[in-house]
Amino acid sequence: MPSGPLAFHELMAVLGVGDLHPGGRQATTFLLAELARHGSRRVLEVGAGMGLTTERMARSGLDVTAIEPNPILRRLLEERVRVPAHATPFEAFEDGEGRYDAVLAEGVLYKLGPESSAAKVRRLLRPGGILAFVDMLWTPAAKPDVVAFLHDQTRAVFGIPMAPRQVVTWEEWKTVLRRLGFSEVVTRAIDPAASPAERRSRRARIALGLISHPELVPLFLSYRSYRRIPWAPPGWLESFTSVWQRSA
Repeated sequence: MPSGPLAFHELMAVLGVGDLHPGGRQATTFLLAELARHGSRRVLEVGAGMGLTTERMARSGLDVTAIEPNPILRRLLEERVRVPAHATPFEAFEDGEGRYDAVLAEGVLYKLGPESSAAKVRRLLRPGGILAFVDMLWTPAAKPDVVAFLHDQTRAVFGIPMAPRQVVTWEEWKTVLRRLGFSEVVTRAIDPAASPAERRSRRARIALGLISHPELVPLFLSYRSYRRIPWAPPGWLESFTSVWQRSA
């Protein structure tokens, strides 16, 4: 455990809770089905977290390369799948050009932006390879100055921002991907909340985790109170799960 307070996503991972990205497990299931439909075998997972999706892919026989810069999450991932993960951030990660059949990212790319992310993904994918991702982005209704404030505030409170610091929209992502030679396979707008069944399961895991780590109860209660705050006005955020194919 680190000497300082755990960030929200670190705390949840220590308590045994993952799939915190928009749409939760259902979004992951959708993306993994798309990987299977396209016959993807060699997959680069960006921001693999505690390794839940990594484990699912490994169990399906996929050859997974996981990137997770956070040391707490990386340790939990490596304990789960018994395979080393790359500590290098995606921005600095280098591997053979055209090496991967698919790049998977769940609630990660919004922090990096479309231009650099899409260009990097294109270099790493083989021709015909796919980018499969889920994210939360701003809508055109969002105000730039307020967006920057909310980004900074949520990062200060939770240790991770809720959305980009600029008003990056889904339309902007689509424009960049098409310009870089990607074609849209499927996109679905999703409810960012987990399903009722997943929420019940999550509550049970939190309870068990807090029994094992009672010293984390005050921090958990603090985060829970902050999560009840409606940080962004209605209509300012939207979530998508999407699959794009690199041109030949």
